[in-house]
Amino acid sequence: MSAPPEQPSPAAFFALPRHPLQRRYELLRAFCHEGLSAEAVAERFGCTPASVYALARDFRRLADPAAAFFRAPPRRGRPPQTPDEALRQRVLALRAEGLSVPDIKARLDALGPGAPSERALDRLLKAAGLPRLPRRTRAARALHTASPLPAPESRLLDPAAQEEFQSERAAGILCLLPWLRHYGLDTLLAAAGYPGSQTLPALPSLLAVLALKLSHVRRYSADDVWCMDRGLGLFAGLNVLPKTAWFSSYAARVTRAMNQRLLGSLASLWSERDLVGASANLDFTTLPHWGDDATLQKHWCGSRGRALQGLAVALAQDPDSGLLLHTDAGIRQESSADSILEFLDFSRRHGPPMRYLVFDSRFTTYAQLAHLDREGIRFVTVRRRGRRLLARAEELPPTDRQEVRVPLDRGTRVVVAHDATVPLRAYGGDLRQITVLRGAHRRPALLLTNDFDSSLADLLRRYARRWLVEKAISEQLAFFHLNRLASSMVIKVDFDLTLTVLAYNLYRLFARDLPPGFQRQTAQTLFETLLETGADIQLTPGLCHVSLKKKRNLPALLEALARLPTTTVPWLGDRRLVIDGATRT
Repeated sequence: MSAPPEQPSPAAFFALPRHPLQRRYELLRAFCHEGLSAEAVAERFGCTPASVYALARDFRRLADPAAAFFRAPPRRGRPPQTPDEALRQRVLALRAEGLSVPDIKARLDALGPGAPSERALDRLLKAAGLPRLPRRTRAARALHTASPLPAPESRLLDPAAQEEFQSERAAGILCLLPWLRHYGLDTLLAAAGYPGSQTLPALPSLLAVLALKLSHVRRYSADDVWCMDRGLGLFAGLNVLPKTAWFSSYAARVTRAMNQRLLGSLASLWSERDLVGASANLDFTTLPHWGDDATLQKHWCGSRGRALQGLAVALAQDPDSGLLLHTDAGIRQESSADSILEFLDFSRRHGPPMRYLVFDSRFTTYAQLAHLDREGIRFVTVRRRGRRLLARAEELPPTDRQEVRVPLDRGTRVVVAHDATVPLRAYGGDLRQITVLRGAHRRPALLLTNDFDSSLADLLRRYARRWLVEKAISEQLAFFHLNRLASSMVIKVDFDLTLTVLAYNLYRLFARDLPPGFQRQTAQTLFETLLETGADIQLTPGLCHVSLKKKRNLPALLEALARLPTTTVPWLGDRRLVIDGATRT
């Protein structure tokens, strides 16, 4: 092995330069800085005087002499981006009209793909010496509105079209299309008999409403948020979603029979796929209406603690899967006690027949409880607590009380309860009464049931799971904005409620296939952590390629999508849907 070359000393490094660039630097320094003659420099460095003159001539012509000898230090971070001059002038013109950065971003997004981010727009305006606009009221902002853009007309996708575009916010709901196709929900929507038109058939019309439900849109009238988003339009097989007036006019053409057919076919599907059992949790909720409509009644609103004018809605939910089975927005005070019988008739027609029901004290009467018992249906309900009943519960001796460890979905809970059989004159027989003396309630809770065979712990666990339907109701009010009534007409609210049930169940089916830890997440959490993201979308004949932007939980979403077969979506022009991650944020 040869020895490594001997390194010169620091003094020899400068006295005897070896590298060609170093020799050239020292030559020019001696000639230009030290003032030596060309002959003396040529003799020192072993070249001709003509070469010295030629090197000095070329050196004087350099725009950046240092770049000829020294390497620039590496620049950290992203390379600086110079905006296109046409884009720069357009942004400055929009700012001159009084638009803020978000407004400018919305305008550029509407003009086509490739718009810079709000951060890039802010840097561009700062580089132009323009300060940030002061905080303004909505009325003040309305005074500085740019000329309106021509709104594109909603139309069906062309199967032969080739185009690329971006979706900034809600492209993630396109990931729900494989579940929509896997369970055949599109077939049920098409067969429910909903109206359509020559330009917008029934299925794209329903998917347009469903797209807004799935993407956390508060009101149809808030169209400045979603009307230009191509991703939302793509979900329904359209270029963009229809405008606000279309949604109101479409709901006016819907009948209750259409909603019942869809709910019935959904219930049959859940039963055929063994997703639901023979048990259900039932509950009421009140959707307040703040207008003045003489046809609406006052109903008790638990969230407000008082009776409000509005619509009473009945909901039924499977306690195991969390799927909503049935809903009815036409509940009147005089017939509210019969809603449980209507649900039983519904379950007999569409399956599975109910064998166990759990509900609160307001849902029906003692006479109806006797009817359930004759039908062979077991139930657990809450008994209305009067002063005498509460006093008796507090006076129970300690020897009659027992501690019960109740298994819950997450861990266990120890409660103190009393189990007894009591006669009820209105019921016409004896019922099992369970008095919960210490648990989740501050006051004793009284449960009534005709189930004398189940253990005390099983009964308490079954009733504790009734809170799932209340959680589903609160979720519909919070994420699906069910309490923002679009109309005081019952049929319009019933249609809105039916599509809300479909959207809620679609989220539950989506959560079932996600990795552990996501199954019990609410629809809002699933949307915000997984689906609220942008995408680069490419349409070619036979292919719809969706590249989702980077997100922390994107691997969990892609893993769930990989479990489903690649699907072809008919309303996307029979294109095969391919979803993966993009290479940019």
